[in-house]
Amino acid sequence: MGAQQRPGQPDLAALVTSLTAWLRQRKYVTGHYKGVFRLSGGAGTGKTVVAVHRALELLRRNPRARILLTTYTRNLADDLSVQLRRLDEDVRPADKLGQSGILVPGIDSLAWAVVQQAGESIAPIAQQVPGAARAGVLAATPYNAWREAVTDADTDLHASIANQAFMEAEYAMIVLPGRITTEQQYIRARRQGRGVALDRTRRIQVWKVIQTYRDTARLSDSTDFGEKALLAATWLRENHTTRFDHVLVDEGQDLSPAHLLLLRALVAEGPDDLFLAEDSHQRIYGNKVTLSKYGINIRGRSRRLTLNYRTTAQNLHWAMRILSGGEYVDLEGDTEKHEYRSSRSGPMPVTRHAATPSEELDNAAMMIRSWLPLDHEVQTLRAPAPETIAVLVRDKYRRDTVVSGLQERGVQVRSVDRENPRPGKPLVMTMHRAKGLEFTHVLLFDVQEGAIPRALKDYDASPEDKADAMLRERSLLYVAATRARDLLAVSWHGKVTPLLG
Repeated sequence: MGAQQRPGQPDLAALVTSLTAWLRQRKYVTGHYKGVFRLSGGAGTGKTVVAVHRALELLRRNPRARILLTTYTRNLADDLSVQLRRLDEDVRPADKLGQSGILVPGIDSLAWAVVQQAGESIAPIAQQVPGAARAGVLAATPYNAWREAVTDADTDLHASIANQAFMEAEYAMIVLPGRITTEQQYIRARRQGRGVALDRTRRIQVWKVIQTYRDTARLSDSTDFGEKALLAATWLRENHTTRFDHVLVDEGQDLSPAHLLLLRALVAEGPDDLFLAEDSHQRIYGNKVTLSKYGINIRGRSRRLTLNYRTTAQNLHWAMRILSGGEYVDLEGDTEKHEYRSSRSGPMPVTRHAATPSEELDNAAMMIRSWLPLDHEVQTLRAPAPETIAVLVRDKYRRDTVVSGLQERGVQVRSVDRENPRPGKPLVMTMHRAKGLEFTHVLLFDVQEGAIPRALKDYDASPEDKADAMLRERSLLYVAATRARDLLAVSWHGKVTPLLG
């Protein structure tokens, strides 16, 4: 019989497990790889930490190296910059393409910078990508441009195809990476993985929408994010130039085909060229992609992290229930397993059902007050700093409603949009905005049927499209739940989301 652990004595088994996992992480930081390396792992397993440490390691090996550390959104890129400075206050940041040091942009701003640098020489490249030679490509195409193109094209397509969701996906997954510029090319194109079959007649109708979209963008000298990324990738390839010696990517699961083609063009193939950190369980943007289709070949250089450092075992178990209802595929096209464990223990997640929206807000106000310290108390484990408390919701409308409702009940909170969270008050933000962040206490608010998953009628073009959209909804709720370090609470009114069924 083993020795009994005394109160306050460290759990030696947990310490050994954590040390072993840390040594494994360290191996990926310092490793030398013959080519592209992929590191996967669930939320809180340290993928981002490895990527940031590895960027510094590569710079220490060669202080003149041009290193890119990038990710899907600007907010996540800002967080990577903060982590770099915390690790090394003397780190030399790069502020432009081709400069020695570590450059940390979001992937879309990076594409914009390459296209800007290309200048007028981008005009002939535009003939291959949006399909018309022009130098004016830096302006952003409006978000509702696809919706307007569907209306203006005036086709006979069924509503399940004639909608923004289908057209965006068809363009990003088939047209752009295939560099399709004519109707005949589109009619002959292979559409593997798109689910819904399109005969010749329907392809002609879809192309009419695509051409309408492109014509409108050409008149306004605008391009969308995918077009800019592919313009940048094509320009780099045609000019036989690269901009970095090493490229490291965080949240690689959210990148589009055009993003992947840009990454491959930014760095020459060779040792330690491209390092991808990703988790298919956290894909909350875009469609499923397979790296090898876009010139990124792993060839066995892929490893997985399974120990969660952030979330307690109780919270992780609750979050994994969400994933268990879906089948996930990783960036190499293999089935993704749900094999994660936590090194920490804590209280069970709290669930609160309310009869009405007003009652749910009453419950939320009472809960947040119980977490906050009293005026005369010092901060304790049970009374966290206000800014380490977060209320996460599905969309911006619900965020604004919650902020107003809590303030009416005397609870002062701060709404967070694109700006960095500031201290002093509990925070309210969307689940998407919370990606990459962590908090001691998290309340998932309005987790009811109809709120999450959101209405998926725009994905009715095929069962495959709808199933993939549902996977992203599961991933979003999983991401939100794993933002909690210590205490997770979940509330809803009416029927709870079927994602927890």
